[in-house]
Amino acid sequence: MAKKTAVKAESKSGEKQPNAAKTVRTAKSPKKGKPTKSAKDIYAMRKRKKRRKVLQQTFWMLLLAVTILILYQRRDNWMPKLETIGTKHENHRQGAFGETDGNFPLYVIGGADYQTGTASDKLMVLSDSYLHVYDTDGTLLSVRQHTYGSAMLQTAGEYALVYESGGTRFRLETVQKTHFEKTVADPIVFGRISENGQIVLVTSAESCACKMVVFNQKGQQIYERSCVERLVDVAFHEDDLGCFAASIEASEGSLQSVIHSYSFTQKGELWESEPLDMLAISVYNTIDGGSFVLGDKQSCYLNVVGKVTSRYVYPDELKCGVCKNGTAALVLSNDERRSKSVVILDGSADMPIEQDYDKDIKDIDILENEQSILIQLRNHFETLDYAGTLLQTTPVSDSYEKFQMIGNELFLCSYDHIDKIEYKKPETE
Repeated sequence: MAKKTAVKAESKSGEKQPNAAKTVRTAKSPKKGKPTKSAKDIYAMRKRKKRRKVLQQTFWMLLLAVTILILYQRRDNWMPKLETIGTKHENHRQGAFGETDGNFPLYVIGGADYQTGTASDKLMVLSDSYLHVYDTDGTLLSVRQHTYGSAMLQTAGEYALVYESGGTRFRLETVQKTHFEKTVADPIVFGRISENGQIVLVTSAESCACKMVVFNQKGQQIYERSCVERLVDVAFHEDDLGCFAASIEASEGSLQSVIHSYSFTQKGELWESEPLDMLAISVYNTIDGGSFVLGDKQSCYLNVVGKVTSRYVYPDELKCGVCKNGTAALVLSNDERRSKSVVILDGSADMPIEQDYDKDIKDIDILENEQSILIQLRNHFETLDYAGTLLQTTPVSDSYEKFQMIGNELFLCSYDHIDKIEYKKPETE
């Protein structure tokens, strides 16, 4: 027992044990040529990686934004392809004229509310959301979206006016592009466009009955007029330097119309007609510098100073009418006799030409180049000369509501689609 105690005491006295060296750990010396990374170096490296990642993300975001911007600016080029995906195209046989082109019929989304017009001998179709531009063979050239609540279309020459009835926005279109879109201060009542791209808008107003605002083809306002009478229609002068305007007023319990002539370079009016016993529907310019007024009870011709030269009082109710270069074609309806009649006024109302029909007349137009009248009936068209002589009939295999003429081609408008046939000019001896 004494020996064991002595050994323990000796070990506590601080003498080295045989295995003590094994418990001592020594730090490894760094290898030559490889310096150690401090905490600052590691932090800086992580910061550089993070910055590089942020720069890469920013670059891709900018690239995406630029791509979206380019696609938006060029939307008129690629949107037509998307619009035509799933669109049905088929051949549609039309009467004696053989088959139409393979792109017909053209189906219109939006039903019977669509409108048609011509610009640069191309077909424009305005629906509730889009303006489509077609070549005469049915090829879709362009499609442009709009957000107008009640969009209206007017065309002349190579231009088209799209405006929001009851709204404040409007735009000038051609086959190639949208030239500009602008807004006016007051709600638009109606708009008209000339062959050189001038736009006249009639708007409501708080301080007067209405306002007339005129823009040139660059979108610059060139004329404004506050009107004390309510305007119902406007037609440009033959030289586009002014316009005719039809207003209505109440007199002794009945409505009368007055025609005004304005110059876009003068504040005052050029002339004012006598009150006309009618409710004016449309006013047109004539090749001699005068005007033609289509009314609800009668139509009349006015000369260059606003004097009535001739008038035609309707024996029956007016259904529709049109005037081009002074020649007018009217459709009258008699419900009691269940008959229709076509009245031709060739520059004067003194000697009207009348043709009676026992069938419903859907639409009528004047072919200026052929000096003829084209009448749409249920299943065929009739062509009359200005003397009322029947020149030819053109059969169709379906019933259409209206038509649009471009060159020698008839575009037939149904509820939700448009067909086309070739119109053969009447043979002349």
